[in-house]
Amino acid sequence: MNKLIFKILVLSALTILLSCEKELHKYEGKPVIYFNETGRLPAFGGEVLRDSTIMSFSLAKAQDSIVNMIISTMGVKQENDRPYKLVINANSDAVAGNHYEILTKSFVIKKNQLSDTVKIKFFRKADMQSKTFLLSFDLQENENFSPEMKYRVLTSSNKKISLINYRWFVNDIIKRPGRWLDGYFGVFTRKKLLLMAEVLGIEPAYLDTSVSIAESNAYGKFMQRYLNEQRALGKIVYEEDGSEMVMGVSVQ
Repeated sequence: MNKLIFKILVLSALTILLSCEKELHKYEGKPVIYFNETGRLPAFGGEVLRDSTIMSFSLAKAQDSIVNMIISTMGVKQENDRPYKLVINANSDAVAGNHYEILTKSFVIKKNQLSDTVKIKFFRKADMQSKTFLLSFDLQENENFSPEMKYRVLTSSNKKISLINYRWFVNDIIKRPGRWLDGYFGVFTRKKLLLMAEVLGIEPAYLDTSVSIAESNAYGKFMQRYLNEQRALGKIVYEEDGSEMVMGVSVQ
């Protein structure tokens, strides 16, 4: 009887050890690396995570824009710097030095850290007015990290998004601001919008979401006075099609 109990205990111990070995085996190998934007928790209920960002200059006055792209890793912090491999995907058609510049020169998870921030500077170029350019990044394996965790499935939509590829779509394709009123501003054109931003000292985006009816009336009248003054000086402001720029009928 004692021998039987002993055998059972030995077998139980071996089973536990083998089970532990199998569990520990899951954590062998290199830490996983991924784009934080797709791997993070939603910031609020209903937020839809994406593996791409649209970067548009459409309603901005700035001629360039700096964005942050965070790279994260799983596991424990280390006492040494750990370089990771970030490369530009071959599908990209944005041109380095013309459409963008990567300001971060070395890609490293610093010691005692689990993430790194890559800074990218996008430049506003004339060809962006008619085309959206793609800048796509891939995380690849190196001696420190593995891109083994490739996708994430969103529970809300069952949509699969990439954890190791991130895309930036950049353009300057102008859009009509949401609160543009023809009665005050006249026919919408890109040239008129940018001139209004310059003369009035406002961001074009202000006309998209924030401007009030009273402000629209005041802006329209101010701009029409400006155009009238330019005409009196012999400096008529023309639209791209050659017609004279005018504001809306309500401010004439």
